[in-house]
Amino acid sequence: MKYDYIVIGGGIIGMTTAREIATRGASVAILDRQKFGNEASRAAGGILSSMRPWNENSDSTFLSEKAKILYPNFILNLHEETDIDAELIKSGLIIINKEHSEKTKKWSNKNKITLIDKINKNYPEINIPDYSILLPEIYQVRPPLLLNALYKSLKILSVDLFENSRISHIEVKNNKFEYVKLNNDKKLHAHNLIITTGAWSDLFLKNINTTVNIKPIRGQIVCVQTNNNTIDKIILDGRHYLIPRLDGQILIGSTMEDVGFINNTTEIVKQELLDWAYSVAPQLVDEKLIGHWAGLRPAIDDGKPVIGIIPNFKNIYINAGHFRKGILQAPASAKLLTDHLFKKASFIDIAKFTLENRKNITEPA
Repeated sequence: MKYDYIVIGGGIIGMTTAREIATRGASVAILDRQKFGNEASRAAGGILSSMRPWNENSDSTFLSEKAKILYPNFILNLHEETDIDAELIKSGLIIINKEHSEKTKKWSNKNKITLIDKINKNYPEINIPDYSILLPEIYQVRPPLLLNALYKSLKILSVDLFENSRISHIEVKNNKFEYVKLNNDKKLHAHNLIITTGAWSDLFLKNINTTVNIKPIRGQIVCVQTNNNTIDKIILDGRHYLIPRLDGQILIGSTMEDVGFINNTTEIVKQELLDWAYSVAPQLVDEKLIGHWAGLRPAIDDGKPVIGIIPNFKNIYINAGHFRKGILQAPASAKLLTDHLFKKASFIDIAKFTLENRKNITEPA
């Protein structure tokens, strides 16, 4: 069989891209070297907001804002298709870092974003400074449930799923992709190839003598189970956050560690995160620690993902480099690329995200 599209990379970006393409009637196969959604996507917190909107690349901000608009129907459609609730809830977000509160307040006023700055008395059991602010319109989603829904949706849409499938060869002739060969010698042909390999994108692109300068940044999260949780808002303090789930779990994150492809957890970071959480919500000291995990985020120098055709190739595309916003930007990124593939006008010019004007790109041999 020859597919219309092969997607390589089964995280949130790859799965959402494959689904968007399949909903438009094309035949799709998606591959991953392990189980789908088992890396950074599953490790993510699921906050549907930039951590520092006042300091974000303007094109990335536009992509994020479009994704926020798309998310309700995106989750609703998945729920109707699969009967899996990804827990999209409007938590609101409290910023307790003084510098970030001031900068977010200016950003909110400029962009007419709803903001509340008198909140500390409403949460007597949480250490919320007087200068803190609340963004009441911020949503969250639960990544493992979202990934499960996407997986089931892809099956319903007859997308061919190749998990635990390692690629031994990529056949390219005259700068045009023809097929991938798996370790079991199976060949998968397609009219187009889409690379959604996240932090591993540069390693993968070496197969076609190309680079996009994406590197991994490790983030660690711990999770506690509460019985009488008094936290109902996301709390953000610089890079650290508390995310309350509907079942009483609270995620405590996260770190920014430039350690290459080392994806293990560390006791030092676990204690650092717990100590910070206890300083904000002392009652968490008595709660049970139930999880500690890490993920490798795909970081890129100019702060916005790469989406579109890879220069000097006729039919090889990429959708990667979302860093901490992969969950947030997934539906908008998938729509932007798919609109381009189907020659349909989209919500922003894809040229703003393509590789032509970026540095550190090498031509194929």
